[in-house]
Amino acid sequence: MIRVENLHKSFQSLNVLKGINLSVAKGEIVSIIGPSGSGKSTLLRCLNHLEVADKGSISFEGQYIAKEDSTGKAVYKSNKEVLSICSNIGMVFQNFNLFPHKSVLRNIIEAPVMVKGKSKAEAEKTAEDLLTKVGLLDKKNAYPGQLSGGQKQRVAIARALAMEPDIMLFDEPTSALDPELIGEVLQVIKKLAEERMTMIIVTHEMNFAREISDRIVFMDDGQIVVDGVPDDIFVNPEHPRIRTFLNKVL
Repeated sequence: MIRVENLHKSFQSLNVLKGINLSVAKGEIVSIIGPSGSGKSTLLRCLNHLEVADKGSISFEGQYIAKEDSTGKAVYKSNKEVLSICSNIGMVFQNFNLFPHKSVLRNIIEAPVMVKGKSKAEAEKTAEDLLTKVGLLDKKNAYPGQLSGGQKQRVAIARALAMEPDIMLFDEPTSALDPELIGEVLQVIKKLAEERMTMIIVTHEMNFAREISDRIVFMDDGQIVVDGVPDDIFVNPEHPRIRTFLNKVL
């Protein structure tokens, strides 16, 4: 579903991604773990065009978003084509990014109506179904300022799902939450995993990643160090860098 080849991204003199190769199949759940500053979030942001890669190729469902030219430079399709492809990629951020002046319902229906051209009635029906799914139908007329952090993140997940994406990207979805609110968000993601929604999850929740993931990708210093099944990472980690990391976080 997603294929990344030789992906590089720098911010001025800081090389953040240093030749990433990654593929994710339909229905696969891949968690990306690693220390802060290893490039995990930048990788996600390149996948849905929130950041523009310097080198390499990115394709989604067989369509190139960016393709490496003869010099290695990432050459993108037109903005219109990229936006069309990326409209099938859902993204959930660590800080929710809800519109504070719009109700929960309006937050969810905005993009389906404005971007996908759905009728307001159809978008509202979908929004109510999704709010039921994340356990927040009773909050549909509330505003983000009236919600807890966990509730805001569940609304953000419903908002992303309202665009009917083929894949969901989660960028540390629980890192901004108080510890007692983390479980309610992880439960929603777990439900999506049971439905075999294709997902890439950047997370610091190691036990959760181990439980739901088909594969774990460990990143360090802008590179993928290991890409394997959970037991390769958590039970028999051969790479010393992973052992050092896990000893600190577990």
